[in-house]
Amino acid sequence: EGGYTPFAVDVTRDLLPGRQNFLVVAVDNRVKFRALPGARSGATANSGQYPWLNYGGILGDVRLVPRAPVWIAGQRIETDFQPDGSAKLKLQIQLRNARLEPAKVRLEAKILDDQARVIGTTLNGVWEAAPGASGRVTLETKLAAGTYRQWELDAPQLYRCSITATDAARSDSSEAQFGFREIEVRDGRFLLNGRPVRLAGANRARGHPLYGGIDPDAAVEQDMRLMKDAGLRFARLQHTAPGKNLLEWADREGMLLILEVGMWGYLAEDVASAELRERFKPEMQELVALAANHPSVVGWSIGNEYESWTPEGIAWTRDMVRFLKELDPTRPVTFAALGRELRELSTAARGAERAFDHVDFISTNLYFKPAEVARFLDPVHRRWPQKPVLITEYGLRADRVKAEAERIAHFDAMLAIVRERPWICGFSYWSFNDYCSRYPGTGDDGYRRWGLVDELRRPRALYEHVRERLKSGIDGR
Repeated sequence: EGGYTPFAVDVTRDLLPGRQNFLVVAVDNRVKFRALPGARSGATANSGQYPWLNYGGILGDVRLVPRAPVWIAGQRIETDFQPDGSAKLKLQIQLRNARLEPAKVRLEAKILDDQARVIGTTLNGVWEAAPGASGRVTLETKLAAGTYRQWELDAPQLYRCSITATDAARSDSSEAQFGFREIEVRDGRFLLNGRPVRLAGANRARGHPLYGGIDPDAAVEQDMRLMKDAGLRFARLQHTAPGKNLLEWADREGMLLILEVGMWGYLAEDVASAELRERFKPEMQELVALAANHPSVVGWSIGNEYESWTPEGIAWTRDMVRFLKELDPTRPVTFAALGRELRELSTAARGAERAFDHVDFISTNLYFKPAEVARFLDPVHRRWPQKPVLITEYGLRADRVKAEAERIAHFDAMLAIVRERPWICGFSYWSFNDYCSRYPGTGDDGYRRWGLVDELRRPRALYEHVRERLKSGIDGR
């Protein structure tokens, strides 16, 4: 279940030795009720669709991978900086013993720089595994100040963790890329390596006329380069999990990403259902497993535009933030609030529990007129002054204005609002590109034309204006 996060299936015991074997995969892309993404409760036409296309087929990479009898199922790398400039490194290695007998596995892990030189000392450990067991081994070390460099937006230094697991004469290896960087939310600021972040971004919608729902390296390079060239470097990229190629691009080039699975627009009765919760948790686990080592990923979102102002929405927020913190205690957690959350706040009883109570930083989609933004946004800061605000969506449709000049004026008005409020850590335009959809209100040509660029990635006048205005960043310095 779930169309965007990676998964693995062990086919070992289904193989017939010495025979030709067939691996047959069926893909079902029908819109299902309370799937992620999926149809929602409600009787309106838009309850049965979500506003991006459910491309069919196998859209990601597929590999048949031979494994040693004892193999490395994954690794998680966490860094913790110390006052003296040193860094603690904790490596959690997931292992699997597929043998029908016990195994004693020797582990060796090395941290390599971009020249393949070992930094620090080699980490060693042992895993004693029961037959057919899975387990986890934690190795820790400390790197002295000056032996490593932090990952920065304009100097994205990357390292590799190379692990070998040896059982008798057989061995398995695993390699993961990571960076030394620190994310904090403190005193109303979003901090990268101790310094406040204030960046613009754009939300990239999945889909391309040439590639459909497939996201090859060429498409990733084109889109992400256009975004970075325009100064758009902080985004909740889309409503679905990105591919590994996009994450690696952001690591290499220096971008900040907030990731979420396709949990969009659900009503109170949906978020209260055990069915949705049971689907959400494994997909979120798969997303964290995919992205947790990537320094470009600086936060998780537990959903987009669900009914967060209801008791059921508050409970979802409270419970799923807690769940995410158990999966990854190193990153802040948020959700992208519908504008109604801000409207409801203005009439809520003082001191009443709100969904924003439970997140580390506040994310909101703002489709108000610029003249109305302060009236709804400033009370959020007054109530939660310790939490920075990220505007995760805002914009005007290119096919709903008389001229592109309206969108340009709208962008300038929003930029002015952000510049006046240092507690806004960023704002992300909806959307980077035009995209296909069956959602009600889509144009007759099948596209939702919100983009800074069209579906063929041809920049509109607004894109060129944004690039010029953001040459010196949000603050114009």
